[in-house]
Amino acid sequence: MSQLTEHMILAYSCNRIYALSFLYAKDSEVMSRHKSPGTRPILKRSLLPLVASVLVAVTAAAGCAPTENPGNPTLSLADSYSPKHPFGKYGVSVFLDKLKEDGIDTEYYPSGQMGNAEDLASLISTDNIDIGPASAAYLEDKLPLSSVGDLPMMTTDACVASNSMMDLLDEDGVLYKEEYEDRELRPLWVSIIPGYEVMTSKTKVEDPTDVRGLLLRSSGGAFDVTMETIGASAVSMSAADTYEAMTRNTVDGTAMPFVSVPSYNLEQVANYSTKGLNLGSVGIPYVISERTWDGLTSQEQHKVTDAAAKAQQSLCAGLNKEKSEAESLMKDAGVEFTPITGDAKDQWTDELSRAKSDWATSLDSAGLPGTEVLTEFEKAVTKNERNRSNS
Repeated sequence: MSQLTEHMILAYSCNRIYALSFLYAKDSEVMSRHKSPGTRPILKRSLLPLVASVLVAVTAAAGCAPTENPGNPTLSLADSYSPKHPFGKYGVSVFLDKLKEDGIDTEYYPSGQMGNAEDLASLISTDNIDIGPASAAYLEDKLPLSSVGDLPMMTTDACVASNSMMDLLDEDGVLYKEEYEDRELRPLWVSIIPGYEVMTSKTKVEDPTDVRGLLLRSSGGAFDVTMETIGASAVSMSAADTYEAMTRNTVDGTAMPFVSVPSYNLEQVANYSTKGLNLGSVGIPYVISERTWDGLTSQEQHKVTDAAAKAQQSLCAGLNKEKSEAESLMKDAGVEFTPITGDAKDQWTDELSRAKSDWATSLDSAGLPGTEVLTEFEKAVTKNERNRSNS
């Protein structure tokens, strides 16, 4: 068995052991509150120390405990995207190439080799991989505020979008303080695709009334709030499942940016698409474990930061370039575009503005600074659009 395969199996097994530890702890806590009729509560809480001790021993014996790595570090990165996906082609590959050039070794596990989005976040938290995506859309319960970048009508420029998100994710940013610092995750760069449109197989969409009652694939998070606001029914599923869902009429369509269409062959199943709607974005920060970061020298930290900055700028430039290419591919495949202009544009603006305020209000009511985060992100977008136009 190769060393690479052994590492993958070990990391996956460790993640499952950690998951089981949470399940056992949860079960023990629930049982401690169980009461039999006519008796005092059955005290099971005393099992928790025993369970914890056993699981610590098991994880250590399995080789799951983090180990010191003296000398030159080897950083592992895993995500769920193909190396040919724009996130891989323009972002991850540039990051890894720059680290190699600077003398830092890496291990790369693309295409979901280490698991889905939830698995990857757990693997980073348990130090089984060092770097990976933390998608707010798939981790809504843990990173609800981070889906601010997914809200509609922000920007259609990928560089403006990613730079604005990083303004909120740096060490002084509100998102870092609220959602990443305590979880010991440090954002390195943001993969964000703005300018989502509504693509359908049978229904031509022009104004908001056209989507009411439609089943539309959603990536989750803020997109679910947007779908609810405009009257569509959100169906959460991965982008990879959209082609089959549209082929079988499981969904009427999807929210998707032009640039993602070729990766999933959606030009073959989408007959109609809006143009200029800007229904939202999907932003995915790539993060490094704070413990891994602290184990690097200051010089190594600088190299990682530099590689991440180059990855982000390469990625956003690549996404902007591929947008027009993807639109041409869709047009050649026979997709009919409906420009959103005039009265339809005004109607959409009213609806989507309400979606943003609904998102912020729902978080405010949960005791989270939704309005503050939305305001800060809008300020960052304005600043970065101004910088972009002046450059």
